[in-house]
Amino acid sequence: MLAGAIFAVTLIFASLLSLVQGVKETMIGNGTALMTGHLNIAGFYKISQSSANPQVTKYLSLLEYAQTQIPEATIVLDRVKAYGKVISETDSVMIPMWGVTMSQEDNVLARLESESGYISGLKERGTIALFQVHAKKLKVAVGDMVTVSVPTYRNMNNTKDLKVVSILKDLGMMSQFTGYMNALDTRELYQTRTDSTGQIMIYLKDLKYLNDVEARMRKDLSAKGHVLMEKESTPFWMKFDRVAGESWTGQKLDITTSEDETSFLKWIVSLLSALTFILTIVLAIIIVMGLINVLWMSVKERTTEIGTLRAIGMHKRRVLEMFLLESLIISVPSTLLGLFITGILTFSLNLMKVPITSEAFQLFLMTNHLSFAFGFSQAFFIFVSLVGFFTLGSLIPARKAANLNPITAINQY
Repeated sequence: MLAGAIFAVTLIFASLLSLVQGVKETMIGNGTALMTGHLNIAGFYKISQSSANPQVTKYLSLLEYAQTQIPEATIVLDRVKAYGKVISETDSVMIPMWGVTMSQEDNVLARLESESGYISGLKERGTIALFQVHAKKLKVAVGDMVTVSVPTYRNMNNTKDLKVVSILKDLGMMSQFTGYMNALDTRELYQTRTDSTGQIMIYLKDLKYLNDVEARMRKDLSAKGHVLMEKESTPFWMKFDRVAGESWTGQKLDITTSEDETSFLKWIVSLLSALTFILTIVLAIIIVMGLINVLWMSVKERTTEIGTLRAIGMHKRRVLEMFLLESLIISVPSTLLGLFITGILTFSLNLMKVPITSEAFQLFLMTNHLSFAFGFSQAFFIFVSLVGFFTLGSLIPARKAANLNPITAINQY
């Protein structure tokens, strides 16, 4: 029964931990498709002291720098930032949007699943792609026309009629902050030059290079004469008020990472991690109490045997090791079996792509199907943590057994 309980705790802990890691990887994966690269060159251009326009002027030299001077990068693209009202015949909704060039986006937007239509339709001008959450509110389908109205950087409103070419499946909370247009249409709406963009997005081969590349980029761009904003781990839309209140004009670049741009979602991972930790600690304490009780009974039942062994020369240390070994014999196989079953279970669930039908859970987990991430490093951490915890718990009865007086123990019965 105790071994079964240890197996159950391991299974629950490992499953929850793999779910947390899956949510974290999904957040990064979806975030890098929807709103950020692993690294970004963005910034603000101020035509007056009270303005704050999220654009990068004369960006082509920066794009060339990212393409040629960052060997760790696999994909480099640029997007134009937009924010405006999308209006249908029945309703309207305010949506942050991206102006995209589809020839750059094949390997990025490909991860987005479409409910109907094809996002590749954005290659044509006069098109827009929306997520389900917005399409339902606007009551539009593929082929319908909508009107997009945006406030320009010169305090004017421009409008343009666009055709819905794709309705994308929701990806949780981030879907509510995203829509896609053709980049040329976005520039036309804002009346900006073709050599300006919103953000250069850089995707790396391996995220272990992230901090080194970011530091090198800051050094290189500063050396080229660009003015950089101070490092701030917040998404660009949270910087508007501060930038608008600063007394400078012209261009300042902002180097950010995917973690910076999705920092407003970190509370989800933190909450899941906290719940996993609390639940596991509570269950582990219950199991340790059970283990202590079993070993305590074992000590009591074998008191005479322990006294005899001590009388014929067995050291206290050997008695201690004997009971610790009994604890390991119970906990190690149970923990390993729990990890093995967790690996099979999470792998199977990932293959099945179990759909999440609840909109609340889709919003919270930022995906439309369950996603788990379970690897060797996690399994090793869980194994060492649980076995170590259970072994420490067994020290109490083990020390009790080791400290028995041989004569008293022999004459116990």
